[in-house]
Amino acid sequence: MSGQWPATGRWEGACPRVQTVPRALAATHGVTEARPDVAERREEEGDVEGSVAEPYNVLLWNDPITLMEVVVRVLRKVFGYDTEKAELLMLTAHNEGKVVVWTGERDRAVRYCLELGINGLQSTVAPAA
Repeated sequence: MSGQWPATGRWEGACPRVQTVPRALAATHGVTEARPDVAERREEEGDVEGSVAEPYNVLLWNDPITLMEVVVRVLRKVFGYDTEKAELLMLTAHNEGKVVVWTGERDRAVRYCLELGINGLQSTVAPAA
């Protein structure tokens, strides 16, 4: 997996719209604290978990190259969706340009985004509005 840990502490790779590094992902790459200044500030504010409780969306973007059958297969594999739901999500992304395929905690959203990228699909993570 390509990507870097620049001085800003932001992960730049498969999911460029993720603003901070999840602790689980940082630990797997040997980074003990990506942004200590942020951690200290959150502790002072009493909001250690902060945005973890906020819901995040995994957005699947339309890809004119990847076959529709492949998109359906990957959605079934990654999320465990049945064929009907996977086809509906694929068609929505195809017709509208993007679709929310999952909403939940940030760490899981980042993992799903990375799994989609590993399987050749373009996706991003964004806070749910």
